[in-house]
Amino acid sequence: MNRRALKAYPPLLSHVIEGKEFRPLLDGPELSRHRSEWRQLMSDLIDCGPRDRAIADCFHTQWHVCHHHIRELVGNDELVIEMLWKWLPPYQGPDLLLYRGENVDRLAEGRIGTAWSPQEKTARMFASGWNAAGKGGVILETLAPAEAIIAGPSAHSKRIQEYEYTIDWRKLGSITRKGFFPPNH
Repeated sequence: MNRRALKAYPPLLSHVIEGKEFRPLLDGPELSRHRSEWRQLMSDLIDCGPRDRAIADCFHTQWHVCHHHIRELVGNDELVIEMLWKWLPPYQGPDLLLYRGENVDRLAEGRIGTAWSPQEKTARMFASGWNAAGKGGVILETLAPAEAIIAGPSAHSKRIQEYEYTIDWRKLGSITRKGFFPPNH
């Protein structure tokens, strides 16, 4: 990625584009300051969409790699979703039957993630593994209308065969719970 091209954007965008670590920000003593800075980044990105295709493609790939960290760091899913509508390549296709492996605790709070797959096995992998913390994981299923699909899979997502679609859960109709997985302590 051309570092000079990044100078036209808010400085924190380089953290995402360059694939830097998020754990030190999330686990450090200044989380509230970092959260404020990242919320400002989301607002800034809403105001200035990508002007360079290479940066947009890199952002799309990095979104699939680290979206869970960005979501946790920002702490405002709706703000993140508004930014995604500006920064990800628009989906152009039909309604899709999609699945998500969600965390039971986040679901109970009404916080549903944006990463969904047409493969139930991918949702099962996340519901029984990464997202089975706390009270456990659950597979969600929905027929996502095209207008709820922000973007299709990035090249990275295809390569690792997750085929992750980025969804605006606020525009989904019914969501069915298909399977429960106990906590993975």
